[in-house]
Amino acid sequence: MATILCYGDSLTWGSVPNGGRYPKHLRWPTILNERLGKHHQVINFGLPGRTTIWNDPFLEGRNGLTYLQAALETFGPVDILIIMLGTNDLKRHFHVGAYEAAKGVEKLIEKSRMPNNHGFLNPALMVIAPPNILSPTGAMAESFDGAVEKSQLFHHYYQDIAVHNKCIFLNAAGVLQPSLVDGIHLDAQANEQLAQAIHALIKDKI
Repeated sequence: MATILCYGDSLTWGSVPNGGRYPKHLRWPTILNERLGKHHQVINFGLPGRTTIWNDPFLEGRNGLTYLQAALETFGPVDILIIMLGTNDLKRHFHVGAYEAAKGVEKLIEKSRMPNNHGFLNPALMVIAPPNILSPTGAMAESFDGAVEKSQLFHHYYQDIAVHNKCIFLNAAGVLQPSLVDGIHLDAQANEQLAQAIHALIKDKI
């Protein structure tokens, strides 16, 4: 039995475009678990607003680096760690781009490979470049001002980080796009597409 920890933001948590949360069976980690089989455990540890390494002045506890070690210990031993973060890094008040988000992911990779007190082996790592942001609408339009252009470079920088650190890599923008409803979150079809793409890359590694 393999344990797969999905460490992400609202795209992993299961946010419905423009509000709410999908029921469990429509979230991509649950769909992935069904594809892998119930003898494996896929853990959804997404949190809306989570960043790679940045402290959000408006949302408490969203720094992904701060909580990763605790997550790995809580759910450990973890066989595969899937990291899909960076979308929230592009919020206007952080003043960073896809390059800095990728470097943040690299810090998460380093943290996941630090020795632990429990004798857990380091997990295999999968890095997912988040989907491109379309035109944000509603309340998110201000927060993500300028993010559309920045997000176009996710796949370039994330692939470099993944290859350099010997991680499995998936470019989400190559298999899906966010909902046109808000330009950021995933519709039900995109959740299916993401789960299918991840499954194809990890099914032979567990």
